[in-house]
Amino acid sequence: MKRTVSIFFALLCTTSLAFAQGKYGKYLNSKKLALAYKTVKPAEKDDYYQQYYWLVKAEQLKTYPHLADIKPVVLYNFVKKVNPQNPTKKLDDRGKELRKTAELSLDQYFKNKNFQNNQVLLLNLETYVDPSQGEYFTKVDAEKIKQLVPKEFYGFTSLNKKTHEEINYYLWVDKKNDKFKIVDVIPNEKENAKFYASVKQYLPKYKFEKKFMPTVKKGTKADKTDKDFFYIMPFEQNKDNIEYKTDDFETFTLSQVKREGEAWIGVEKPRK
Repeated sequence: MKRTVSIFFALLCTTSLAFAQGKYGKYLNSKKLALAYKTVKPAEKDDYYQQYYWLVKAEQLKTYPHLADIKPVVLYNFVKKVNPQNPTKKLDDRGKELRKTAELSLDQYFKNKNFQNNQVLLLNLETYVDPSQGEYFTKVDAEKIKQLVPKEFYGFTSLNKKTHEEINYYLWVDKKNDKFKIVDVIPNEKENAKFYASVKQYLPKYKFEKKFMPTVKKGTKADKTDKDFFYIMPFEQNKDNIEYKTDDFETFTLSQVKREGEAWIGVEKPRK
């Protein structure tokens, strides 16, 4: 769990969408990579099956209608970041044994050109890339990836298959530059002291709720000073609530507040 959580927090930096370097990074399609199996040397299996895993997972995500507008290169790098490589040399003896067993099964599939991604193949592939169940034991289901702002902002829930704990994360897609960023919609308290002071001024007892995904809207397109902002409203309920804005998910400004039983009050600028 500790390792898994650290992976997601490492995603908070902007990610360049250059494809993987190395011999198998040039393959952008799982079927084409599968056909190259005969050229793979034993020492190259780690890189080969890892690349195949990344491509298969990205291609699976692309089949879902609500993710269809995300370019394959973004989905590929998203999968790659969520599931970093776990080289054999980093495994304990048990992990190495499990990887070896999975490799024997995978080799039979690939030698026989049985490239249908059935459950047995996928299970062996997942066992191979993460036999210790430390890197990939947090699962992200495509069905749980929500389009909060069409084609730009998505929320996804990770499920820890051991503890069944769910954590929400957010994917911001920069369509113009083919980049993406995993961001947090809850402002960093140390870096947004002014924001938290404003919230405390209006709602002294307000607390952020991480369990539910917020409502996210873009600013007014006709207003050049507003169109690039995302307006975030935490889980909508008939209690104290706030709305705030950001254009980079690093600096946040309080926009509106609502005390329980009262109307919204614009504190940064009124919103319809």
